[in-house]
Amino acid sequence: MTNILIINLGSTSSKVGFFQNETCISIETIQHDLNISQKPLLEQQSYRIDTIKSFIEANTPGMESIDAIACRGGLLKPIAGGTYQVNTKMYEDLTSFKYGEHASNLSGIIGYKLGALLKVPVFIVDPVVVDELMDIARLTGIKGIQRRSVFHALNQKAVARQYAKSIHSTYDKVNVIVVHMGGGITVGAHKHGKVVDVNEGLYGEGPMSPERAGSIPNELLYEFGMQHQFSLEQLKHFISKQAGIINLCSTNSIKQLVEQYESNTEIKLILDSMIYQIAKTIGERAVVFKGDIDQIIITGGIAYSPLITSKIQAYVEWIAPVSVYPGELEMEALATQVYEAVHLREEVKIYS
Repeated sequence: MTNILIINLGSTSSKVGFFQNETCISIETIQHDLNISQKPLLEQQSYRIDTIKSFIEANTPGMESIDAIACRGGLLKPIAGGTYQVNTKMYEDLTSFKYGEHASNLSGIIGYKLGALLKVPVFIVDPVVVDELMDIARLTGIKGIQRRSVFHALNQKAVARQYAKSIHSTYDKVNVIVVHMGGGITVGAHKHGKVVDVNEGLYGEGPMSPERAGSIPNELLYEFGMQHQFSLEQLKHFISKQAGIINLCSTNSIKQLVEQYESNTEIKLILDSMIYQIAKTIGERAVVFKGDIDQIIITGGIAYSPLITSKIQAYVEWIAPVSVYPGELEMEALATQVYEAVHLREEVKIYS
């Protein structure tokens, strides 16, 4: 029996799980007060560690029973998809925020510290910086600027693997378009096990989402930043945290807005625009495969809304069949991939 502790930390919550082999014993999502979540990330460590230790005491045979720790990956240098052991180099990059500052960095930071305490291996799986883009997908019209791969890699790859398994195939043998719809929305072209094209889901492009601006005409975005006298960091924060649906509707709750869809014409227009933009991005990804697409997969928290998924499907089902996998499979994916790694059935990659 392999006991695996799962650490998946977000900006406002800590999701912690305990799996025996690939079987979920317990998962808990701990919501944090603003006086915690608004602190600098490194100052949140002691509180977050205490919540994880409390979970272990309540839901496992004890600290000494943990055999391995699986963590959500943070902002690192671009790397191929897969399972990586958290080493000193990765810990230093996560702690220094060399490649960006996000709460997911704390997963690896805290996991590394707990692993050292318990003397067990610590892993990350398919972090948001997974980069498998085709060269032609990177190029832009400005020398020195290339498109970046920042997306919901863990859940996108997890649902793609689950779809492949459902048709008695494997991830490396299918062509799928995966749409993850959460606070940000990313649409990936998964070609035989590689995400060869995807929109940059944090600052950059694609559909607007509950918290992200998505693609904006260059001139208008530049003028907007100048008018508001934004610094670069202020503009990045705005377009990744305060734009999109929350800017247009003063809430990021898609559930609340869907309830008003039929009665409020302004909300209907805004949601229809988001849906339209998602469908257009799916159409862009379809070009990658030249028609050879097995499935379009819709996932993430917003996929719980039949209104939104059905309207997306109406736009794109002529391209390929559509499946809906609501929610996320992140905890299960972390457990499965690390279980395979511990038992040497999954390659463990080295971060350097």
